[in-house]
Amino acid sequence: MDPLSITASVIAIAELTSKAVNYLNGVKNASKDQERCALEASSLFTLLTSLKYRLEDTTPTDPWYARVLDLGTENGALSQYKVALERLVNKIVPKNKAGKVTAPILWPFKQKEVAEILAAIERLKSLIGIALEMDHL
Repeated sequence: MDPLSITASVIAIAELTSKAVNYLNGVKNASKDQERCALEASSLFTLLTSLKYRLEDTTPTDPWYARVLDLGTENGALSQYKVALERLVNKIVPKNKAGKVTAPILWPFKQKEVAEILAAIERLKSLIGIALEMDHL
């Protein structure tokens, strides 16, 4: 994968993360699960942004770059997070006016689904954090 491809993937996931965070932050009287999802996704957005800028400044010959490519492999951490995030966004962001009325009332996830989404977020946060630290070695 070339620098442009991995950077494009990171940007797309960051935008989707931002969409979820913006929606979750706008919910009045949010449940604890909604708050946790918003906080975790928000902190991941910050890491994704740092990774994006670092990728823009790297070259394929950089040893750090080879390690970061592992995040973007098929079924890799970025892919797994994107699937979880798309599931989150598809369930929480209203698709029509009727959904805008009921969405704040209904939290469409069961505890197990929330735990799975939070686990995916945490895995990716850890891996991106490690990748960014490796850049400083």
